Amino acid sequence: MSQKIIEKEIILDMQTESNIAYHKISWSVVAKQETMSSGGNIFHHIIPYLGTYKHSHDCIEILFIMSGTLKHCVNGEVSVLSQGNIVFIRPADSHFLKPHKDHQTCEIISFMFSLKLFLTLSEYLENDIFLKQFTAPVLSPQFMIKGPKFTLLCNRVLSLNSISKNPLYKKIKIKILLAELFTHFFIDEINFLKVNTVPCWLESLCEAMRKPRNFIEGLSKMNSLAPCTKEHLCKSLKRYLNKTPTEFINELKMSYAARLLADSDEEIAMIAYELNIKSLSRFYSLFKQFYATSPANYRKNAKAGRDIL
Repeated sequence: MSQKIIEKEIILDMQTESNIAYHKISWSVVAKQETMSSGGNIFHHIIPYLGTYKHSHDCIEILFIMSGTLKHCVNGEVSVLSQGNIVFIRPADSHFLKPHKDHQTCEIISFMFSLKLFLTLSEYLENDIFLKQFTAPVLSPQFMIKGPKFTLLCNRVLSLNSISKNPLYKKIKIKILLAELFTHFFIDEINFLKVNTVPCWLESLCEAMRKPRNFIEGLSKMNSLAPCTKEHLCKSLKRYLNKTPTEFINELKMSYAARLLADSDEEIAMIAYELNIKSLSRFYSLFKQFYATSPANYRKNAKAGRDIL
């Protein structure tokens, strides 16, 4: 049975420009979805095994998976969500949810907010770099937080619904939370590179290339390990990490060189040779691109820092 794309009409609170709701989903053989409200934006759903309707929004939605496991079908691809996952869904994303294997129930928090509210973050940060990180991936950006930190975050989101007497105060608290979420996940590069929408094969390849014996061999080794053509590898790295294969390898080599300069007395020419960089001037040029100083100055400053400590 095919599903039509439905532009789902979401009612946002006019004063806070947002909507926060708790949803408990039970998958069943019923013919159509049944929803019961317990008040306070708490909903219990009985949904056919076929899944929810495919839909998109005119606002932004963040999903927090509190319990259970389910499939998220978005933009023609499928990912598995489980407890601790956080998914950022853009207005252009077309998505729906389906059951995963034997998991009969799951709990989700849906946090929706207007584009107008979202764009105030650009004004606050005086920069739109997080917007590019947020919109660049093909799939909805997806992250994982485990343990008590995730529980505390979910409780914090839900607690915003209890601020009812003063909507303006509630809106301020919502904006503070959004600023924290987007700066944490979309400005911190370490977190962004952990985004789960990166294909598994690319994650495995990057992990393998972080081993010195592989990145020293360089581009030929990366091409031989990649389960795809050179062209597809180049496009995938550019799409998901915003780097070419050569840039990715050079970054690994210069990081390794920096460690050797700081922690050993090995000659600079030998370090370049060890990294399979045959031209010493090329090594100096690359190093300066990454560290804005020469290898000799980097070593001098690193040792001076150790002497001070």
